[in-house]
Amino acid sequence: MLKAIIIDDEPKGRNILLQLITLHFPQVKVVATGASADEGLNLIDMHKPDVVFLDVEMPGKTGFDMLKEIGDIDFKVIFVSAHNHYALNAIKLSALDFLLKPVDIEDLGKAIQRLNAPNVYSARQVPNLLQQIQQPKSNFGKIAIASVNAIEFVNISDIIYCKADNVYTEVHLRDSIITATKNLKDFDDILSTHSFFRVHHSYLINMNHIKKYIKGDGGTVIMNNDAEIEVSRRRKSAFLELLAVV
Repeated sequence: MLKAIIIDDEPKGRNILLQLITLHFPQVKVVATGASADEGLNLIDMHKPDVVFLDVEMPGKTGFDMLKEIGDIDFKVIFVSAHNHYALNAIKLSALDFLLKPVDIEDLGKAIQRLNAPNVYSARQVPNLLQQIQQPKSNFGKIAIASVNAIEFVNISDIIYCKADNVYTEVHLRDSIITATKNLKDFDDILSTHSFFRVHHSYLINMNHIKKYIKGDGGTVIMNNDAEIEVSRRRKSAFLELLAVV
């Protein structure tokens, strides 16, 4: 059984999450709840949890601030927040989990299931991941991609395209391919602000790596690595507008 702590300044948020875990996930035992970052630090030191459900935006110290004060992070972290802004959205591609309030029981179940997955991430990597997640958007030149065996830090500009592979995603770089444990929608949420476009339900491409567009029903894009990617009819008009064909 996994020992868990919930840290959230809102009593309603703590109670709802506690009830969901208690009623539906017997493999997790909530041993304590806290209402602030400082209280959370004391509870973590006292109970040595396996996982911490951590609210991000709390008065005084954020969840990020709290984690920075812990010298040796030897537990898993699942962030919980009512705010889905850019920095939190970036968590989706890393090895960290993020639940949006009100917490959906299906999302909670998936996050708990991943806690026992081997090699998902080392807790000691949390500070590096947090540093990346908290970068200003303008400086967000790299992303952390969780693969089956590691966390890969890659330059966004090196990603040529992403391809859906069931619940996984193939990330095609200039000189390698990473099989990521996140789905294509997660990549679309992050990379759409970095000149990426979903040309097909299975493909997200970097517009900066397009070599040629071949006309057709939907058409075909030839990427810089010579990959041929189909453009769906539904997305063709929006795609051609982005290309600004003259």
